Amino acid sequence: MKIKIISGFLGAGKTTCVKNVLKKADGNVAVIVNEFGDVGIDAETLTKGDVVDMVELPSGCICCTLKNDLVSAVKEIKNKFNPRRLIIEPSGLAVPSGILEALEPIKDELGLEVEAIIGIIDSDSFLANVHSGLFGDFYTDQLANSDIILINKVDLVNERTIKAIEEELRKYNSHAILLNTVNCETEIPEFMREHGSDFVHLHFDHDFDSLALTSDKAYDHNLLVEVMQEMKAGKYGEIYRAKGIYRTADGRCEKMDYVQGNYDFEEFPECEGSKLIFIGKDFDRKALEKRLEG
Repeated sequence: MKIKIISGFLGAGKTTCVKNVLKKADGNVAVIVNEFGDVGIDAETLTKGDVVDMVELPSGCICCTLKNDLVSAVKEIKNKFNPRRLIIEPSGLAVPSGILEALEPIKDELGLEVEAIIGIIDSDSFLANVHSGLFGDFYTDQLANSDIILINKVDLVNERTIKAIEEELRKYNSHAILLNTVNCETEIPEFMREHGSDFVHLHFDHDFDSLALTSDKAYDHNLLVEVMQEMKAGKYGEIYRAKGIYRTADGRCEKMDYVQGNYDFEEFPECEGSKLIFIGKDFDRKALEKRLEG
């Protein structure tokens, strides 16, 4: 069973990349989705069909607290479905080395081959994040272990910024294939890792907070737009990522995405109730929750 690991910091575009891979897959594919926080959103946004068997591992991080859960999920998928390919989408706070470390003891037993680690970076926030020093060794681990790096959201930056990003990436990894993308749209080359069991392993201590809201409540679109603008202005503290699928007052469903000041909304086909999650550091969760009560 061949394994693709698709990694990236909060909001870089992992789920979009997985959707793109699934569209082009020739069947017999399974997916493991892991999210940070108590509410799972990403699994709902991925295409489900006869060719996709999905296991969701919410509330935790598969590179540390959920290693055993990851191993159990991989074994379940192998024994129950035995797909040709397994795609693992870890949370935006999980480093690839933790996943490789968890899989190493069962590779021979289950006949696993890690064919590629795809790292995704957000062009609009990458340089600021790296230079801030706030994210420990996350980027070092992610980038050093990636075989293919998607420089995503290049439509939001200029050519000089893209060049600066490429130069920064080469400090971490001299061999990875670099691809500039918008919405992670690209032809990802067929690839087989040459490094075997060798990988860079670093500890990333993610002292992040999350606020997860699940209810039957309908949300007003304009209220959420105002909240996004307030978050961007720093009213509630440092919030790096927010996403949600929710019901509107007129019975429709919408999807919300917020990544470090950039946000958008789109129609969503259907939903059961409303799910919102906010991820940041030391932010005022009580004030934000009260505001959302509207």
